[in-house]
Amino acid sequence: MDEAAGTMGGSTRELVVAGDITVDVNLARLSRPDGGRAWTAEAQLCAHSQAGGAALLAQVLDAVGERLAPQGITVATHGPMHGAEGAVLGDSGFPHAYALWSHFDDKAWRVQELLGVEAARGAAVPVAGDLGNATADVVVLDDAAFGMRDDPARWPVAITTAGARPWIVLKMQAPVASGALWQHLLEQHADRLIVIMTIGDLRRTEVQISRELSWERTAQDLVWELVYNPQVNGIAQCAHAVVSFGAAGAALLSRGDRQERAESEAQLVFDPAVIEGMWERERTGGMVGATVALTAGIVHEVLRDPAGFELERGVHAGLAALRELVDGGYHLVADDPAEPRLVFPTERVVAKIADPGPPFASVRVEDPAADRAGAGVEAGGAYWTILRDRYPSGLDGLALRIVVEGPAFALEGVPLGRFGKLLTVDRHEIEAFRGIRGLVAEYASRSGDSQMLSIAVFGSPGSGKSFGVKQVTQALLPPKELEILNFNVAQFDAFDDFADALRQVRDAGLRGRLPVVFWDEFDTSLDGAPLGWLRYFLAPMQDGEFQEGQIVHPIGRAVFVFAGGTASSMEQFRNPRDEALFRGAKGPDFVSRLRGFVNVLGPNPRRDVEDRPLDDPYFIVRRAILLRSMLERNTPRLLHSRDGRRIVDIDSGVLRAFLHCTQFSHGARSMESIIATSRLAGLSSFERSSLPGEDQLDLHVDGAEFLALVEELHLEGELLERTARAAHEVFCEGLRERGYVPGPENDETRKVSSALRPWAELREDDREASRANVRDIPNKLAGIGCVMVPARGDEPAFAFTARETEALARAEHERWCEQKRSAGWVFGSPTDKDHRVHEALVPWDDLSPDEREKDRDMVSGIPRVLVRAGYTILRSRRTEAVPDPSQEREEQTT
Repeated sequence: MDEAAGTMGGSTRELVVAGDITVDVNLARLSRPDGGRAWTAEAQLCAHSQAGGAALLAQVLDAVGERLAPQGITVATHGPMHGAEGAVLGDSGFPHAYALWSHFDDKAWRVQELLGVEAARGAAVPVAGDLGNATADVVVLDDAAFGMRDDPARWPVAITTAGARPWIVLKMQAPVASGALWQHLLEQHADRLIVIMTIGDLRRTEVQISRELSWERTAQDLVWELVYNPQVNGIAQCAHAVVSFGAAGAALLSRGDRQERAESEAQLVFDPAVIEGMWERERTGGMVGATVALTAGIVHEVLRDPAGFELERGVHAGLAALRELVDGGYHLVADDPAEPRLVFPTERVVAKIADPGPPFASVRVEDPAADRAGAGVEAGGAYWTILRDRYPSGLDGLALRIVVEGPAFALEGVPLGRFGKLLTVDRHEIEAFRGIRGLVAEYASRSGDSQMLSIAVFGSPGSGKSFGVKQVTQALLPPKELEILNFNVAQFDAFDDFADALRQVRDAGLRGRLPVVFWDEFDTSLDGAPLGWLRYFLAPMQDGEFQEGQIVHPIGRAVFVFAGGTASSMEQFRNPRDEALFRGAKGPDFVSRLRGFVNVLGPNPRRDVEDRPLDDPYFIVRRAILLRSMLERNTPRLLHSRDGRRIVDIDSGVLRAFLHCTQFSHGARSMESIIATSRLAGLSSFERSSLPGEDQLDLHVDGAEFLALVEELHLEGELLERTARAAHEVFCEGLRERGYVPGPENDETRKVSSALRPWAELREDDREASRANVRDIPNKLAGIGCVMVPARGDEPAFAFTARETEALARAEHERWCEQKRSAGWVFGSPTDKDHRVHEALVPWDDLSPDEREKDRDMVSGIPRVLVRAGYTILRSRRTEAVPDPSQEREEQTT
């Protein structure tokens, strides 16, 4: 905050509240025994009016000011809160907002129906005290688009007096960023202006902001619109802008002292367990005054310290107050039994602001323009995820915690996609499944839509394609309204089988349910013709009917879910290698009738349409969630209670193999099969000796690789020291074979090496270089498709091929250069170790032949080094061929 903020005297704050005032008419249904079918004396209703809008906001902020008194802060509030009721109620000059309230099952009074607003008729009576004075420290404006924004006579003098510098909090409703008041505030007070609005009001402007897909997507859409869209980018010129997502969270865009819009910083304050609208849907009924509660939390923070307030803390408090309001509802006051009143719970809301409880999660929103400039998702381009922001150093540790402690404890502060029994934290899957949920919800609400809702689901075998969509659908609609039908098209022998399935779909609709039909392996062949069944789905998808002979049968409404068996993604399905065959099978017509699709990712790393690996750091988290779920479901004896958590007792090597093996041949089914074939009966821990043998593992993974990961060598302590010493000895042997002699300084011309000496006499930085070399052995082996396994005595001696040696030597040199540079070494000649100068700090292609040979000697000796540690090397059968470095150079040159 700038220095001008500290203009108030002592600990007194002058607060002015002004804006549009409404008459809120609350109709509370006290009882309705006959369900509303007839007039009856037992059907009781009470009607009560209260001053709303700026008058209600002033009342709440007056109570906020009283709460600050124990902190030595006196707040003098000017506004329409005292005496406003008598002046406003019954005056037709104010808009009247009508709402019907009910006492719901959780005993909270909430809105059953917003009945509407009766426009003001004529001039309203003046309400005293709402313009304040020119020396106000904080001005709060409630702009509900009922005339105040275009009537300067109703503006507080503190915002129209030249030289006045109050903090201004503008609670703004649709249409946002418009009107004379907005232009005045933007021109005269932008650097002291805090704007508060709801995402719903902002969406009513010409903006495009995604709804209920993912926090990342919505936050970046919002920030892009506020910063770059000329319709609303004036908002980014304000000191702060707060956009509410209801009880789920809020976005905060702050310019601070900077003048450039592009330098604005955005923060997302959110509940990771829910998405926009989800928290409110779990509570029956709506609410009036939610933004009042949020605004009160923010104003409380500004009043507390106008010179250095922390707006994020105010947003946290406001969100907690908003939830308190929605959760507990309005108060029914019956001090006069003859005249019960339904009123805003001011005391409860303000108490929550003062003591908000645990904070929401918070994260900085990455620049959306930079994000969109990257490569596309299918091209492997990374895009912003909160998950990766939370764990910038890698996701391995998080994956371990998910399996051992459970997602609820491990994934703190990470957005969760929970759909029934399905849990995912992958942004791709969250957005896809929420998109499908939105499609199904919209379709279910429109009874007049005779077309099918057709959705395609793709994924590798065992990825859980059908399971995911079933969970999304079942979590959305009550079971009595759904009927799940499953058909495997690969088992159909003729069209009669298909017609019989459609008749079952029609019958489910006649029973008054919405059929959700899973067509597994819809892309199977028919009579030897690839994709032969696609043409038969076209008429049902388009017209909701099918034809048998001359008879056309209506099917009715249904959701068709097509689970593919030949393609792992929609991109792969609609971009086949044989385009002519795809067109001939009516593939484009089929795709045009789909309204949505999901690529279910499963436990293996993602691959592109050419089956090449993509950058997919999140696969290990997907695996961890799947593994934890399987262990909970199939092996509950492995879980033990500890400190309020359910801890899985699993050998670290077994867990490492599950999380890091290259691929599960049949996806999640392979993971489950390995658990099922492990000898766990009667055991309370998953030991490595419980695993099936290598031949059995080969059905589901590369058995040798899996077991190598189980027993992977972790070089620490004495074992590290012994292995590093062995590596140094092997390196010295190579130098001697090529004629090198020891000496105090390196001299390539005379073949003198300062490293050619016993381990105990080496410089410490040379010993550390040897340790780093052996620590990296597992990584180097993985790069050429090899794994370390315990030497049991029957493995043949191992030797690298020339191509493997060259690749390893290049990798070792690059690793060594990176290590040296990070330690402060620079290139120079001759080498001077005392001053951290080395002549070999150059790219591999620029190295002298002797220096390259040293690297080759070092990596060629890896098998001998590992033998001394009790290990040997095997080639993995599932790793792609090692590239030939010389061939790569030729291709790049070409």
